[in-house]
Amino acid sequence: MISDQKILIVRFSSIGDIVQSTSPLKTIRNAFPDSEITFLTLYDYAPLLEMHPDIDCLLSINRRQTLKEIWDMKNYLEKKNYQFIFDLHNSIRSNILTYRNSASIFRLKKPRLNRLTLFYFHVDIFSDWFSVLRMYHEHLGSIWKQDEVISPTSLKISEFEIDEAKKILISKGVYGDFIVVIPGAAWKQKQWSVKKYITTLNELNLPIVLIGSKKDRICKKIAMGVENAVNLAGDTDLRLALSIIANAERIIGSDTGLVHAAEALGKKVTMILGPTSRHTGAGTHLDNSSIVQKDIWCRPCSQNGKFPCYRKTQKCMELIQPNDVITAYHNSE
Repeated sequence: MISDQKILIVRFSSIGDIVQSTSPLKTIRNAFPDSEITFLTLYDYAPLLEMHPDIDCLLSINRRQTLKEIWDMKNYLEKKNYQFIFDLHNSIRSNILTYRNSASIFRLKKPRLNRLTLFYFHVDIFSDWFSVLRMYHEHLGSIWKQDEVISPTSLKISEFEIDEAKKILISKGVYGDFIVVIPGAAWKQKQWSVKKYITTLNELNLPIVLIGSKKDRICKKIAMGVENAVNLAGDTDLRLALSIIANAERIIGSDTGLVHAAEALGKKVTMILGPTSRHTGAGTHLDNSSIVQKDIWCRPCSQNGKFPCYRKTQKCMELIQPNDVITAYHNSE
């Protein structure tokens, strides 16, 4: 293998998708062990990939770059003389950035027709073995064969970061084993009810640390009903959130980015699924993780769960009871 070979991987957003893109990243590294691998993402999410052992150079762009700035970045990427570009996003932006690049380009092909058929007609034409990780691998070219093992997702947290997070937890009164709960999501349709979270967490009887953004008011509401709970929503940056997760015994939460990140850190996850499913990139990958969901005809109903439910009550979430989550939690111990 040529030692000075250069490879560019592109995935801009969001947290969960970037985490899942670390699976094909590992496969690419295995195929080109001596190459220089550059990963291009959005500035907001770049901290996710800091210290990753399979990334030699981490590039980022701002979310709201002008067309001129994007074109300037395109010209910069051309001058880097990459031999291979793996576009794991296949968006307008990624296509502009790689336009007329002399590299061999492999682009992700999203199953848009399959998803539209599922969302609007509720007809599942996906293969039984479909998963997002497999979808990524199918568009890597000849470096991956259909019968080969798919690499797990992975993120890197330093021992220093883990120790610093532990000090913060101790200062909040959290000692020993605890559960991280990530109940928020970009769309409220993916959030389980506050009341059911409170019932579940009180039954599990372990210290609870709630993580989320400032917008995740659900965290404060849950903390008010759970005796041994610490609400850190809005008080952590991305690296600190990952470090707290790395210290946790278990993780419970919605189909949201940090829950996917928890698995990439090797943590057991209990994921509560409503309007999304494996067809949309939701779900878990580790054998000792668990999914809680109800098999009803109208789900999944959208790619990211943003479509409002046509019913007065959202059945895909309402049908999930505390005992379902408690049972899934204990069955994966």
